[in-house]
Amino acid sequence: MKSLPYWFVGLATLFALAGMGWGIYMGITQDFTLAPAHAHNNLLGFVAMVLYGFYYRLVPAAGNSRMAVVHFWLAFVGALTFGPGLVLTLLNISNVVIQIASLLVILSMAVFSWIVWTHRAGLTNP
Repeated sequence: MKSLPYWFVGLATLFALAGMGWGIYMGITQDFTLAPAHAHNNLLGFVAMVLYGFYYRLVPAAGNSRMAVVHFWLAFVGALTFGPGLVLTLLNISNVVIQIASLLVILSMAVFSWIVWTHRAGLTNP
């Protein structure tokens, strides 16, 4: 079975590829209406997920808890739904998806913050 850092970083690469493809598409069409959704995809899907994966690799004890798995799913589903939710909002179709995604993302960060603060001693060990 693959480790938690692997899944965070592995999925981050897929978010990055999607974000890069989306950016190239926007550049080719010269339509930047959805640029905020593209940026949030890259930030939440790539940057945040990679940082989470690196932290769990740096502090393995933090990644061996049930809360870390909860964090993974909150972060993944939040990142996966935030971009499409923002698209729906920007196109004035619906704002329900972005509201739910936003709650998942902030809850994910709250769980991650709790994990970091409860495993802070792990950063000083070799």
